[in-house]
Formats: sequence, structure tokens, C-alpha cells
Amino acid sequence: MSVSATQSVIDRYFKAMGAGEDFSRFFDDEVTWLMADSGQVVRGPGPVRDYILDLHSRMLTGQQRPLVVTDGHAFLEGYSINAGDGNGTGLAYCLVYDVSGDRISAMRCYGTIADLMPPRNQRGLHIWTHNS
Repeated sequence: MSVSATQSVIDRYFKAMGAGEDFSRFFDDEVTWLMADSGQVVRGPGPVRDYILDLHSRMLTGQQRPLVVTDGHAFLEGYSINAGDGNGTGLAYCLVYDVSGDRISAMRCYGTIADLMPPRNQRGLHIWTHNS
């Protein structure tokens, strides 16, 4: 997949998200979100969208570096997330988007931002649900 095709998908995704539209239409039917530092995995367009919206609702402040796009992938870094919320310098992340065709097929989020989302319970199941 070319860089320009990847950029087009990511641009339309962020435009829909910024306009408050249902951005799950940019997700593949089998899309996954992995919060690498906590091991949380969310599957499916609706649940992934709801997880992202929940995560964003917990991000009160922060900064982002410019988006980097390659052939089939995009990378977004953020830092100083909720820095004034007792987290010292704040939380950080690197989000990797895998793009195939005109859809996002997977997202992997690395970093301390995982601390914003609920942990797993004693049976290893995620406490977060898409109704949170």
C-alpha cells in the first residue's frame, strides 16, 4: 500500500473522529486494538471505537508529535498526558496503525498511557467493557 493511500485513509479517519462522526467505518471487520503495556485487547469495529472514545475521555491534557505515515502504517506519539494530574511529567504513548486497502486493520498502543484504562480482573478478563 502506498504512502499516499495510507495517508488518505488516516486523514479521513481523523477527520471523521474530529467531526464526532462514527469513525468505526474506517476499521476492518476484524480490527484489533492492543494496549501493549497492559495486554488489553479489544476486537471488532464497535468495541474498538468505544474503547478509543473511553480512552480519549480520560486524556484531559497532552501533546502530540506530528503523525508519521509510511506504506501501510502510521505512527502517532503523545506525551505529557494528564501531566497536571499527579503523574509527574505525564503519561506517554506511541500508537501504530496498520492500514490495508481502505481500512485500518490493527492498532497497537505502547506506553504508560495504559495506566488510564482499567486493569484485568483476577481471571485475566478485562474489566473494561464497551458500555463503560
